Amino acid sequence: MNRGKDKSMSETNESTFKAIESQEELDSIIKDRLKREREATTKRFEGYISPEDHQKALEEANKALDEYKKARESDSQTIADLTAKNKAYETASLKSRVAHEVGLSYEWVSRISGDDEETIRADAESLKKLVGAGSAPIPTKSTESDKPADNITASLKTVLSGIQKS
Repeated sequence: MNRGKDKSMSETNESTFKAIESQEELDSIIKDRLKREREATTKRFEGYISPEDHQKALEEANKALDEYKKARESDSQTIADLTAKNKAYETASLKSRVAHEVGLSYEWVSRISGDDEETIRADAESLKKLVGAGSAPIPTKSTESDKPADNITASLKTVLSGIQKS
């Protein structure tokens, strides 16, 4: 019984099978199958980027990274320069303050050395000892009296003050 069924199935398969007799028929069958496969592959990889696009995006990202690194290097250099200037200003201010506290005149501030307050103060005190501890500080106001030394000077001052008022 089974044989009868198998025979009838093979006859139907053979009746639907059509032999390819020309190259054009083979090309059209292969062309259709390739088209379906390409469409399936395109649909499968839809949304992905091509290797060329990926390479371009990677190169652009590398360029942006290089530009960022260059900007950071110049920023770091600027920060270092500004920090050094700020430290120099702070040190100069500290030297001026310590010199004033110790009793040195402003002209001696440039002679004081040191990086922190302790060394600056020690150097200022030793400089004060060398310059002279007993000398009076330089006055900031004229100590001369308003009386002229002679009559000619008094006359000239009178004329000068008259000219300045007019």
